[in-house]
Amino acid sequence: MKQELVRINSIDNIEQPGILYSPNNDTNKIVIHVHGLNGNFYENRFIDILAKSYTDNNYAFLTFNNRGRDFITELLKGNDFTIIGGSLERFKDCILDIDGIVNWIKNKGYNEIILEGHSYGCNKVLYYYNHKKSDSIKKIVLLSPCDIPSEGKKFLSKEEYEKTKSDSTRLVQEGKESVLIDFPVMANGKIAAGTYYYDFLPGGENDFIRYDDGVNGKSEILNSIDIPTLVIFGDVDECVLTQPIDIVKEYLTNNINDCNIQIIEGADHLYSGRYEDLGKVIKKHMK
Repeated sequence: MKQELVRINSIDNIEQPGILYSPNNDTNKIVIHVHGLNGNFYENRFIDILAKSYTDNNYAFLTFNNRGRDFITELLKGNDFTIIGGSLERFKDCILDIDGIVNWIKNKGYNEIILEGHSYGCNKVLYYYNHKKSDSIKKIVLLSPCDIPSEGKKFLSKEEYEKTKSDSTRLVQEGKESVLIDFPVMANGKIAAGTYYYDFLPGGENDFIRYDDGVNGKSEILNSIDIPTLVIFGDVDECVLTQPIDIVKEYLTNNINDCNIQIIEGADHLYSGRYEDLGKVIKKHMK
């Protein structure tokens, strides 16, 4: 396996550094990994086993920083900087990030693409594919896909939730979308009013994985996924399981046409201590 530091621009020219892992043999197949909220391309320890598992199966593997990297951060944009990060990003802009990556990948000669997301990255992958439907994207892998509004509400008290909802609504109506409000779910405790209002409340841009709707709930975006989709999560995943595991499984199966769900026993949201198990699932289902 070979490794290369790469710098790839989003459609709006934000630099997205990452690592491209390549198998020892030539390949036209690649997995694009989209990290979760406030993440980055290297932090999650399961990245190592993913890179090995995919390259062992003759796939290249690309992990990169998107504009939701960290909480609030400087990102290069041409010769200048822009301030974004997970506390400030807008979910819909994931199309600009992923499209820049896909264009770069195609120019490198890769024409068989798997889109993979972890956590919030799952929502971005699904949203991107729903909008683009590129023939070069052959499969989707979802690692720990979350019902974002329900997850956010789960980790807030009733008083915290109502205050966050009220503050974000008021500030957006006042045209102050970039003002930071309290949001204890974030490790920095802050989120932009517009980010929360548009992307974390029910009915927002990414409110299309809705486990709270139950097994008969319908999702237009999930229903639109017309390629094989591998879903992996743990049976103790505190973020995915806003509903009992059987409801989550049946909801996904009912909404994604070609859905293969694999549960890793004892795995949490970050697959802590279960990296080898994750690698085995990937290897088995990439053959």
